Amino acid sequence: MASPTLSLPESTAFSTTSASADHSLQESLPTKCPLCQEVYTIPKVLPCLHTFCQHCLEKIQESPDKIKCPHCQEECLLTTQGVSGLLSDYAISNILEVNAMEATSLCCTGCRTKENNAVARCFDCANFLCSNCVMAHQFMHCFEGHRVLTLGELQSSKDDRKLEKPIFCSCHKYEILEFFCQTCNVLICKDCIITEHPKGLHNFDHLAETGHKQVEFVGSLIEDSRLKKTDLQNLLKTIEHSSNNYQIQYEKAQNEIKDTHQFYCSVLQERKKEILKDLDDAFNSKIVYLSLLGQNIQENIDKTHEMCDFVEKMIKFSSKTEILMFKQLLTSKFQKLVGFNPAVELNTLDLKFVSNYQTIQIGVRNTFGYLRQNSELLVETKPQSIARPNGVIGSERSHQNGHMFDSNGISKRSGSTNTFGSFLTNLGDLNSYEKWSSAPSDIFQNGSETFPISSDTLFDLSSKLFSSSIFPLKSQIKRQKMIYYCKFGEFGVMEGQFTEPSGVAVNVQSDIIVADTNNHRIQIFDKEGRFKFQFGECGKRDGQLLYPNRVAVVKASGDIIVTERSPTHQIQIYNQYGQFVRKFGANILQHPRGVTVDNKGRIIVVECKVMRVIIFDLLGNVHHKFGCSKHLEFPNGVVVNDKQEIFISDNRAHCVKVFNYEGIFLWQIGREGITNYPIGVCISPLGEILVADNHNNFNITIFTQDGQLVSALESKVKHAQCFDVALVDDGSVVLASKDYRLYVYRFL
Repeated sequence: MASPTLSLPESTAFSTTSASADHSLQESLPTKCPLCQEVYTIPKVLPCLHTFCQHCLEKIQESPDKIKCPHCQEECLLTTQGVSGLLSDYAISNILEVNAMEATSLCCTGCRTKENNAVARCFDCANFLCSNCVMAHQFMHCFEGHRVLTLGELQSSKDDRKLEKPIFCSCHKYEILEFFCQTCNVLICKDCIITEHPKGLHNFDHLAETGHKQVEFVGSLIEDSRLKKTDLQNLLKTIEHSSNNYQIQYEKAQNEIKDTHQFYCSVLQERKKEILKDLDDAFNSKIVYLSLLGQNIQENIDKTHEMCDFVEKMIKFSSKTEILMFKQLLTSKFQKLVGFNPAVELNTLDLKFVSNYQTIQIGVRNTFGYLRQNSELLVETKPQSIARPNGVIGSERSHQNGHMFDSNGISKRSGSTNTFGSFLTNLGDLNSYEKWSSAPSDIFQNGSETFPISSDTLFDLSSKLFSSSIFPLKSQIKRQKMIYYCKFGEFGVMEGQFTEPSGVAVNVQSDIIVADTNNHRIQIFDKEGRFKFQFGECGKRDGQLLYPNRVAVVKASGDIIVTERSPTHQIQIYNQYGQFVRKFGANILQHPRGVTVDNKGRIIVVECKVMRVIIFDLLGNVHHKFGCSKHLEFPNGVVVNDKQEIFISDNRAHCVKVFNYEGIFLWQIGREGITNYPIGVCISPLGEILVADNHNNFNITIFTQDGQLVSALESKVKHAQCFDVALVDDGSVVLASKDYRLYVYRFL
């Protein structure tokens, strides 16, 4: 039985101003349920705005009155109707309907046989029906009240942009929702006016009069949310920048502490440990604060993005009536997002250690310094009794109650002449020259004995001390020795032989994948170095390779990504068995040097010479690209984390540069003297950054992702020039060397 229809103005989902844009967006939207991986059947939208098939939700439903979203794990309350009472995803339903109508032949989706031709569609079942199913809908009680339109009527509604599919009231099943109650912010039917929304007490209008205004209001919510999202993104970048500066200040303060400690030597070793612990506590507390704040802001940005995409989809492919079914829910959610205003006090992020060298040189014994951070005294410790060289024991002096506060509320320690050093908000009060030039010239008097300081002037000595950067020189780093436990390969063209092993990668089975460049092939070995198989031969046809120089692996599928250098400059994809899948990028890439794959299957390629990063999807479409010549000198390796941050090893800049997917430079890891001429960068199973170089020895330097030095290792043997490195999940690193061999080291 055909249901009546309702004529509305043209500002509906089907009367868009740009048909080509709608068609493009329609093709990009998913039409398969994430749970069953089949085309949606009765798509239902949870309050968290994630869509699934009704029968899929019913399968996972554990309680009759609530359900947990399988995507975001948010718990959603249900009405007495259960899952069937949820709002339908009208946009998905309309897309499926359009796709079905464009098909050359349409089969009944209500029959088990799926062989009969469809002649009608039921909007309640979301099925296309054959003549037998139409008859069943007319006479069987279980289908009572279902709304059925013939395909001819559907085609007419598709051709007539003013014709809108009706939506019936959930309380009055045979009445069409054709009014909008401004008071309650919901759609109502004419019977609802009599029973629940009486005229005079409730303000309502016919959809023909107010529908387009309400849809415009929903659209304005998107614009407001996008502005808010931009503000939050800018705020997040500011926080990240402040966090980086705070990190630098922390490291500089740490070095100041060590420089100050040189004047006290071994007698103040315990005090040094205490003040470093105080510094770490202060630093860690602020970093945790920034991390949690950034995470909170990122969650709001992601939620805003999801909601905006959902509403845009609704506006593009749903009618006003369908859109307004969501208005109450969307208004509440958007208002909550727009009202999110994190309290950020970035002006409090300042951490420095100021030393008083003059006080040290005139003999102050007991107080090393204390930690102060802006408006609060973070940690205070008692000075220890220190034995003088002449045998006299220095008296203890408690400063716990010796506090003063300045006009800004900043804690000061009384008895400043006894203060060795302090953490202040501004180092400009005492520059390095003043610290030294006001002190005695060449001696340090302690008790009855006199000790010479240096034959150099104090100013020259300060210059030497302050010449060291954030990281100590390489000669001052204690590197642990490591030896390889496996090596394989030799020069040649046979299996297990190489002429130039330029690139190496490891898959989830710990198989070692090697790009044998001049042999125009890829060889695969197990983790013990035993040959398994190879693929590729010289040529430009499908399945052939021409100077492959780097490889990467898609973890989810095991597909092997291969980049080729001159003359092809392209990417080829092979499955885990070495069968050709596709190739692309020859018209875009110029000098591919490093390649990796992120957790969403996107391929990130860094190019040398042109200093550019290009992000592809697995089909070869360019997701994003950006130039970075201002920051890079000679990039040769790349890896990404799960926060969409790109780590690029720069051979000539002696460090790793970090960018986001928009091409914004974030921070640097390592420097000359620590990571000299890096050949590659990896992320360990613990989330740490490994920078490999073979300057003098084969070296591995391990950092946290924000650039703090964790540990350093070096090989016992020297290697020839190294090409590339890759990590194995068991804590091993594979090194591809110019001596036609691969070496496996363990670093964990």
